[in-house]
Amino acid sequence: MNVKADKLQNYTVIARLDDAIPLNTEEWVSVERMLNQVSEFVPMSMLNNLTELIINYADDQARRGYILGQEDLVSELKKKASKIA
Repeated sequence: MNVKADKLQNYTVIARLDDAIPLNTEEWVSVERMLNQVSEFVPMSMLNNLTELIINYADDQARRGYILGQEDLVSELKKKASKIA
């Protein structure tokens, strides 16, 4: 697969996840509260970097999970198709 197609596929996955996963969950509210408490003691630039790392990690995990799920779905569909044929 070429780089352009790779980027398009990643963008499509990210867009799908953004549409499907709520951003304002109770879990995130807890993280946000903790970050606000920590911000009293830590420089804002360090806190922003930490937040960005958390977000990137979560996005990557969600993307990987989505891709694995799609691969599993394709595998199941192939199995069912081979039984029918």
